[in-house]
Amino acid sequence: MTVILLLVLLVPVEGQQMEISGFGRQKRGLLDYKQIVTDKKFAVLELKTGEKGFTFKANGTTDVEAEEGDGGLTLKLPHKTAFLVVKHPDYGQLTWKVPDGPLRKKKRYTANLLTFSPDKEYKLQKQWAVFKTEPRNAILTVDSVQKTTRDGEVQYYLPLGKHGYKVESPFFESVEDTLELTDTARLVIPVTLQAKYAYMTVRTSLPGCYILLDGEMIGQTAATSGHLSEGLHRVMVYRDGVCYYDKDIQVGKAEKKVVELTAAALRPIEKRRTRMAALDRQEKALDKQDSLHGEVAAVTAAQPVKVLCAPVKIQADNDSTMILVNLEPVGLGSWEGVLEEGFYSICTRKDGIMSRMQYLWISDEEPKELRLLPPLADYGVLNIHSNVIGAAIYINNVMSGYTPCTLANLPGGKTCRIRLSKDGYRDVERKVEIIGNDMVDVRLDMVKIVMKD
Repeated sequence: MTVILLLVLLVPVEGQQMEISGFGRQKRGLLDYKQIVTDKKFAVLELKTGEKGFTFKANGTTDVEAEEGDGGLTLKLPHKTAFLVVKHPDYGQLTWKVPDGPLRKKKRYTANLLTFSPDKEYKLQKQWAVFKTEPRNAILTVDSVQKTTRDGEVQYYLPLGKHGYKVESPFFESVEDTLELTDTARLVIPVTLQAKYAYMTVRTSLPGCYILLDGEMIGQTAATSGHLSEGLHRVMVYRDGVCYYDKDIQVGKAEKKVVELTAAALRPIEKRRTRMAALDRQEKALDKQDSLHGEVAAVTAAQPVKVLCAPVKIQADNDSTMILVNLEPVGLGSWEGVLEEGFYSICTRKDGIMSRMQYLWISDEEPKELRLLPPLADYGVLNIHSNVIGAAIYINNVMSGYTPCTLANLPGGKTCRIRLSKDGYRDVERKVEIIGNDMVDVRLDMVKIVMKD
């Protein structure tokens, strides 16, 4: 009789070392609809705990395997589970009755699994690491897990101990280092990247003007260049075929140069005479010589005018697409010819639809080749990134860049095949539909090839 009484008293004492509280059902809202994962055959119960070593029996008979996650365990329980038996070698046994009726399939529930032990100290297994980056737009990789931040902060929930990390950003030197997490407090890691390249921002007070840097158009009215080397760079401002500014600007190493062009700095500059202007002046001079002297020999006395020209080849997307130079049709499918020094707007037209305008600046005699965009109403952008940095990006088998990379001016409404490739990793690919006037974020994770002995 005494033995039976001791056994009866022992179970509740052990059960008091565990407790399940805060039970509730997770509901799908407008913002977190896709984050609530359910199962068609089972009821899903998420138990928040920092401990391991539990075993579970649904309704006291059916063994249930727990899936470990960040800060908790996930159980898939049979439909209409009414109670759960929880066992642990240190905390004993608990029989927990489900409040408000049994658990049902296609539903997800959450609760806190609390443990108590007077002779065992609770220790954190993971800790938060918070990165604060400058510049604010950076890519962080910790233990091969890559995250992107645009607001200067990103956080990781990591096991205690040492971890390697890498911080990158366009135009800045990357930083590689290690961090060590302890169970005392979260770790804040400030990272300031050093500029790798210089770049230039040009702001003007001339609306609608075109800004050219070293002969390449970088924008209208106000624009920022890509990365620049140290030294002199030529800045030109054009509007309606008239040059308003033409100077060489000195840029230092890793300098963020800002050029403010006010109305006082923007004055029309006399352009170099074109071939037609030169011929017109020659014709007038000859007419004047004939009328005054009546000598034909004066024609040969006229000095020839040398005009800078460059051979140009323009290719459209197909043979039935019209090519336009300064909105004047010049050919179907392709065009080859010579253009004089100056600024040209070039586009294509088909079935009444024009492509986005592209621009060409002729400033030397080097051959120029231009492939035009198809004449579609809108274009899209693909933001392609991966868990692997530096993987080659192929769009429909055409090499287009390296991860991470943003590809613009892609025809909207079209489906393309994206493939990533890098030595030591298996190729991965996906079909993606390009959305016009919008950006599609594409993440493709790659798997490392394991060499067998």
